[in-house]
Amino acid sequence: MANTESINHAVIEALNARDFAALAGKVHEDVSISGIGEGMDNGRAALRDRLARHFEAFDESYGDALVMSDALGNNVAIRLTARGRSAAGDAYSKEKILLLELEDGAITRIAFFTGS
Repeated sequence: MANTESINHAVIEALNARDFAALAGKVHEDVSISGIGEGMDNGRAALRDRLARHFEAFDESYGDALVMSDALGNNVAIRLTARGRSAAGDAYSKEKILLLELEDGAITRIAFFTGS
């Protein structure tokens, strides 16, 4: 069983610190990515590029995490509050869901879903 609390904290801390190296250390080399930019992609380099573009356009941070997982801890959903500013300078606060799929302790899929 994966340690979902440890993974939750590490991923959120890495995102808030813009520490792509720390996040890369948690993901599988062929990690599947969706909900960050257009379409889907694979790999650590694609994840780093997509996150860099995202944070350039949206200066946001994540808090108020509620972690939910399946019995084995291989599928983790984290409800977050994203607070930040758009590139135009508009402040916002909105709910997001971060989905993590894990295999052997490594994140194999990372996906963001935005609430309305």
